[in-house]
Amino acid sequence: LDDALVPGSPVTRLKAQGGWYAVLRVPRTRSDEDWAVDLLTRCHVFVHPGHFYDFDTDGFLVLSLLPPPDKFREGIQKLLAEVSR
Repeated sequence: LDDALVPGSPVTRLKAQGGWYAVLRVPRTRSDEDWAVDLLTRCHVFVHPGHFYDFDTDGFLVLSLLPPPDKFREGIQKLLAEVSR
């Protein structure tokens, strides 16, 4: 993942040195919990809201880097489309 996932996209990735998760910054137009629930129910994409990882403000989603590459790519594409609408 690049820092800017797609030029002009409202979604960016927080820099990290490694690990099993990526943290995405999303618009704070709704709570992280609302983003997570909407992505699950509307797009079948499972992410964790940032508050699960002690982020104390909205605007963060956490996703696993462990899915197969094709499933991960599909999930990211759906997430970007949902956040951009």
